[in-house]
Amino acid sequence: MTAATTNGVTLFGSRLSPFVEKVVRALAMKGVAFTLVEPRSPGDFKKWNPQTGKMPVLEMDGRRVYDSTLILEGLDASVPEPPLYDPDPAVAARQRFVEDWSDESFYWYQMALRWAPVNADASAEQVAASLPLPALLRPLVKLLLHRQIGGSARAQGLARLPFDVILTQLGSRFDELLVWLGDSPFLFSERPSAADLAVFGQMQTLRSGPTPQGAELVAQRPALEAWRRRVDEATGG
Repeated sequence: MTAATTNGVTLFGSRLSPFVEKVVRALAMKGVAFTLVEPRSPGDFKKWNPQTGKMPVLEMDGRRVYDSTLILEGLDASVPEPPLYDPDPAVAARQRFVEDWSDESFYWYQMALRWAPVNADASAEQVAASLPLPALLRPLVKLLLHRQIGGSARAQGLARLPFDVILTQLGSRFDELLVWLGDSPFLFSERPSAADLAVFGQMQTLRSGPTPQGAELVAQRPALEAWRRRVDEATGG
C-alpha cells in the first residue's frame, strides 16, 4: 500500500496532545492525507478508545489502531517510504529506545511543568477552550481537569517536586538530548525518525502557551532549537 492508495484515514484526538502531534507529523512525513476529528467532550475519548480512553486513535482502511507507537509501526508497514525507523537494526534500536523514553518518561516532565501550581490554571484553560463547551460548563470542566489530569501528574511524582527542581531536571533532559543528537541533523540519523517525532511532540506541548518556562529552556539551547526547526520543516511545518 502506498500513500496514494490509502483512503478513509481519520485521526481522532487533539493536537494539544504530544502523542497526537507525533502521529500528525508521521502522517505528514508519509504524505498520507487525513481528517482530524477533535474531541467535543471528555466522553469522546472513551468512545474512540474503549480500551484505555486515551488518544490518539487512527482509523485507516476501516481499521482502528490505538497508541501512538503502535500507530507509527502500522504506518511503516502500510506506507514504507519514508521509513520511520532506520534500516540499520542498531540505529533503529536507539531510535525506538528514545521514542519509548520520550513517551513514557520525558512526557512526565512536561506534565509536571504544565500542572505545577504556577501553570495549572493556564493549562486547564487551554484544554477547556479547545472543547466546544457552553460557557456555564467551562468552570466545572476546568475543575475536573485540575483533579483528573493534574492529579495524574502529581500521582506520578515529578509534579510534587519544587518548581525550580522540575525546571533544573527538565533542562538536564534537554542537555542529554543534545548529547544523543551530537553532530547529526536528527537523532542518530540524517533524516527524522519516530524518535524525533516523539520528542518533537512533547516540545510542541511545552511551547503551546501555558508553560513559557519550557519554551525558555529550549531557547537557551540554540542547537536544540535548530533541531526542532529542522523536524518542523521536515514534517509539514
